[in-house]
Amino acid sequence: MTAIILTPSSLNLPNSPLFGTDGIRGRVGDILTANLALQVGYWAGMVLRQAADDVGPMIIGQDSRNSSDMLASALAAGITSAGIEVWNLGLCPTPGVAHLTATSDAIGGVMISASHNPPEDNGIKLFGADGTKLAKDLQAAIEAGIRGKSGLREEPERWGHLYFTPELITQYLEAIKDSLAPDLSLAGMKIVLDLASGAAVQVAPAIFTQLGAELICLHDEADGDRINVNCGSTHLGSLQAAVALYQADLGFAFDGDADRVLAVDNRGRKVDGDYILYFWGQHLRQLGLLPNDEIVTTVMAHLSF
Repeated sequence: MTAIILTPSSLNLPNSPLFGTDGIRGRVGDILTANLALQVGYWAGMVLRQAADDVGPMIIGQDSRNSSDMLASALAAGITSAGIEVWNLGLCPTPGVAHLTATSDAIGGVMISASHNPPEDNGIKLFGADGTKLAKDLQAAIEAGIRGKSGLREEPERWGHLYFTPELITQYLEAIKDSLAPDLSLAGMKIVLDLASGAAVQVAPAIFTQLGAELICLHDEADGDRINVNCGSTHLGSLQAAVALYQADLGFAFDGDADRVLAVDNRGRKVDGDYILYFWGQHLRQLGLLPNDEIVTTVMAHLSF
């Protein structure tokens, strides 16, 4: 069998590397097209199946952007043409894709999102079988294939199948709850959630409700035209106003793919990642659950941290 391979010249590829710090990201219709997504899917499937001991599925998740369905379909076509089964989660936070990839027999995962970027952007982020960002050498091998420079010539023995598996997100919800103290209760607390019209709209309210909180939800419908627009973790104004209006105890704002969160306290003051790491680290340390009494952060953390 022979997969359909597009020539690099038909993809309008830049001279600079395709993969940045968070995969391939840009304005849809420029570099980021269905043709490119097809190639990314095919070569990701070919590279990952060669690197795997056992050939399992690949998992796809997406945020609510209008272009995400198109890119998911193209990626799935490429992956299945490489002989790999696809599990499509549909709307799902980025950490959900990472978790489900790591805890299943998947050989890799793909998240379609441009994170906190505006609606007209999108991105393709690849994960390895362990749920972490795909190793640079594997990214380079995929890009070599897209550019027509791959040494891989083995054709798959069969086409892969595509399965829609939104029910798997329940496993991610259970993993979040299992990471919390078993006696944790938010009963009696009023909490505001800004869901940015993105990937958190189903998951976050479910968790907070199950923990007993009274919720006020903002931007809580998946909307590809409104994702991140004057809302979410990059625009805290509406969250701060709602906390004051409803006299809430605190609020949380997610970004479009729900891998980033900022909080505000009951007075509307921003509680950023440095504070959240400090509070969470202190809590774990007091419980004796912080390995080596160490917190790992990035160079973006404030020096006072």
